[in-house]
Amino acid sequence: MEKDDKQKKNPGAPPNNVVALPTRCPVDSCGKKPKKMHFCEEHYEWFKVGLITKKGEKPKDFDKKYAAFKRRKAA
Repeated sequence: MEKDDKQKKNPGAPPNNVVALPTRCPVDSCGKKPKKMHFCEEHYEWFKVGLITKKGEKPKDFDKKYAAFKRRKAA
């Protein structure tokens, strides 16, 4: 109802439903531009294998998962 009132008051105004896209990867100390799902290429791969969450946070068992990831990558 309130939204309709605003449109009636100023019908030429653009809608205010714009969402800002992230400008950098959400992982700590990563300043690269996002490529896929808000992550840079390297951290997107980490996200796919479960090393980081959607928010870019590391899980409690990150060290164990990272060591297993490195072993798989080297093989």
